[in-house]
Amino acid sequence: MMQTLVALDLETTGLDPERDTVIEIGAVRFRQSRIEDTWSTLVNPGRPLHPSIIALTGINNDMLSNAPRLSKVLGELSSFVGDLPLLGHNISFDMAFLQPKGLFRYNQTLDTLDLASVLLPNAGRYGLAALANALGVPVRTAHRALDDAYTTHQIFLRLYERALNLPPILVEEISRLSAEIEWGAGWVFDSIQRHPSRTEDPEAYPLQSPYHYFPPLDKQPEPLTPTRDISPLDVEEIAATLEPEGPFAHQFPAYEHRPQQITMLRAVAEALSNECHLLVEAGTGTGKSIAYLVPAFAWAAQNGERVVVSTNTINLQDQLIHKDIPDLCRTLETDYRAAVLKGRSNYLCPRHLESLRQLGPRSADEMRLLAKVLVWLHGGGTGDRGEINLLPREIATWSRLSADNEDCSLDACLEHTAGGCPYYKARIAAENAHVVIVNHALLLADIATGNRVIPKYRYLIVDEAHHLEAATTNGLSFHVSQREVMHLLRDLGGRAGGLLGQMLVVARAQFTPDAFSQVERAVATISDRTLDCIHLAQRTFEALSDFMTHHREGKPIGPYGHRLRIVPATRTLPEWSEVEIVWEDLRRPLSTVVESLAEISEGLEELALAGSASTENLAIAARIASRSLSEAFTNLDRMIFEPDPQTIYWLDAQIGQGRLSMHAAPLEVGPLVERYLWHEKKSVVMTSATLTTGGEFDYIRRRLNSEDAEEIALGSPFDYETSTLLYLVNDIPEPTDRQAYQRAVERGLLALCRETGGRTLVLFTSNEQLRRTARAIAEPLAMEGIQTFAQSSGASRHTLLKNFRSTEQAVLLGTRSFWEGVDVPGEALSVLVIVRLPFSVPSDPIVAARSETYESPFYEYTVPEAILRFRQGFGRLIRTKSDRGVVVVLDRRILTKSYGRAFVDSLPQCTVRLGKLADLPISAARWLGV
Repeated sequence: MMQTLVALDLETTGLDPERDTVIEIGAVRFRQSRIEDTWSTLVNPGRPLHPSIIALTGINNDMLSNAPRLSKVLGELSSFVGDLPLLGHNISFDMAFLQPKGLFRYNQTLDTLDLASVLLPNAGRYGLAALANALGVPVRTAHRALDDAYTTHQIFLRLYERALNLPPILVEEISRLSAEIEWGAGWVFDSIQRHPSRTEDPEAYPLQSPYHYFPPLDKQPEPLTPTRDISPLDVEEIAATLEPEGPFAHQFPAYEHRPQQITMLRAVAEALSNECHLLVEAGTGTGKSIAYLVPAFAWAAQNGERVVVSTNTINLQDQLIHKDIPDLCRTLETDYRAAVLKGRSNYLCPRHLESLRQLGPRSADEMRLLAKVLVWLHGGGTGDRGEINLLPREIATWSRLSADNEDCSLDACLEHTAGGCPYYKARIAAENAHVVIVNHALLLADIATGNRVIPKYRYLIVDEAHHLEAATTNGLSFHVSQREVMHLLRDLGGRAGGLLGQMLVVARAQFTPDAFSQVERAVATISDRTLDCIHLAQRTFEALSDFMTHHREGKPIGPYGHRLRIVPATRTLPEWSEVEIVWEDLRRPLSTVVESLAEISEGLEELALAGSASTENLAIAARIASRSLSEAFTNLDRMIFEPDPQTIYWLDAQIGQGRLSMHAAPLEVGPLVERYLWHEKKSVVMTSATLTTGGEFDYIRRRLNSEDAEEIALGSPFDYETSTLLYLVNDIPEPTDRQAYQRAVERGLLALCRETGGRTLVLFTSNEQLRRTARAIAEPLAMEGIQTFAQSSGASRHTLLKNFRSTEQAVLLGTRSFWEGVDVPGEALSVLVIVRLPFSVPSDPIVAARSETYESPFYEYTVPEAILRFRQGFGRLIRTKSDRGVVVVLDRRILTKSYGRAFVDSLPQCTVRLGKLADLPISAARWLGV
């Protein structure tokens, strides 16, 4: 890599090049590690900055008031760059602002985002700061143009070194596949082929066939055979395993006898034996996973009946399969079998991978994903999508590689891969396991497909059950964006490119003249109709955009976009008729394309019987394209013309081109859960640390239609009254007074963290407020030797928690994902601050629609939902019996509003103190003894 490059970064007023403008430019000219020159400038945008941009960048209006306008600096920037290749992180974003001004239309562009996606398939996040952290690159001030350009340069050098270590034949294939594709990493792989160090013989590194990466099963597991008659469990015998003199106590020196755990185990064992349903709330520290796993395995082994355990998070699945179950089997000296099963879309299909390699990628997104998968497999990937991180624009392309297709049957897996297919292996393991672990999304996918996803089961345990409604909603929802629809249509191409072009190339080479003529006519018809669809689809989304603009009354889209719920009254408006008209124009050509693709796929399948792999691959690709377009067509048609009264519909407009999307979600999931779980399964156990509000199961019963289930609420074994101080600030401004409230939050956190030496987790409900707070407190705390870790920095959740745990004096700021699943025992986390009560946004379409089903929606729906989240947040603090800490609530509504008492009453019995913000630091320090 001897060529000089220029690393470029922009800061802008927003994400939409048509509406927003540049406020800062930074450029670093370099050759390898040597910096040749730098150039940077602030740019006056000609309008005030949105507060969110000020919070994100630290650039304010005063700083820009005397800066030059963009037109005045473009010439200097152009001279600095010249015709050199440009490097950026998501460089297409920067080019979208500069190329319309006449700059850099012919410069080669390189993208560290594309390169990182390929070379670091397992990375948690691909943001600039997250990559810098993962690669050991020192980060200067984030979201400042020149500093980010420096960071981009350093990241690029480290990624280039990684690429140099790839096998030459793998580099050669990636370079060859991308010969006709413009993408952000193609230059790098071409450059490496010419690198002086690449003198090895490519044949010394043979590139393996995809089938080589997936060896078949050595032997089939022993099948699970149901007994003729159900045999109830000996509850006393099973409970004895957890008693003080039981096997768990002997196995683990630090074992703690917890009566609540034994009570839960008994309840689960009886529910399975008596074939009844059960709701179990088990407080933090109960050890509920062992409490349900012990009877679940015993039941499955004794009766030959598999038990399905459903979780919401990957973290809990990993804990069960990698820790709890091995511990259980070792302790009880058993050979229980457990398996994790995911949806088909989570597994790579070797046949589809080989098809994409042979036919070649048709877009930059396909090229990036193909290169990423090849690097992943070379590094030992198993074919489980959970091992890699897909960029949003790679997710749609993954469907072309996954096993989520009709042709991916178990018989096909056996025929083509001898049972080495990742999905086949997972399915066989699940069919022969005593306990099958799934997630809530798969549980509901199984319902939606008539129980064709999970091996047949009659006994179910749902952990993290408070998430079941949201997971069901997500699993049964549909959304389609303007970008996705246009991508599906353009991906078909025409006579000279895309999927249709590939069909003609293969048909010309392999088919008889008559067969080729048939294919040529079909391709011509699809191509013509596709061109019509592209034009009409653009008009349809423009009509939807105009409709949203009209209802915003001319106000611009905010920093987080705009949502508009579509209700029956909406469809009577004159502006909606314009949407119906353009959609009606699109329906006919789109249905023609869908039907023609299905027909040509069938024809190609018949011709492929002669043994042509390329023809079979084209048939598969055509069927996938037809099914994807058909799904989009069906759902859009339903949204616009045939709405279901039990479905919520809305439009979502995000900043940027092609960001308009249409969404649909079920209004109620309770009837589905009732019909397919409560009524069809012999026994369903639902458990969580948070199922009750005000000590009652009423809210969750209504949401999940669980009227007939038995219930048991188990307190935590922790002594919260001795261990936990709940400090309620009584003199802070209410959140409605935004500026005064924010100043008080910043002032209070600074004083508190200084007094306690950090050791604090701060939970927010707003990303913008988190960024503002982080920017205000990070530097003053750093002067005291206290480091601030903020979710807004771009680092992954895992990295933030790891750094927080390992730093002696630290503060961690997080939003929604940190309200659950954070486990930091000991003094590293001694203070938990809840900034605002976690109410849902009332204007959210799902929240608004479901609120309408209640007589008193705020008290019957909004408050209980917020209480469950509040309790989850509270549960982050005390993780062991020896923990001691302070929970601070900086939302005075908990004291001034009538509903506030319900939040306090929902918590374990703590030591509660009402006090002034100024008195908080000393009260916390005294409680902690610091």
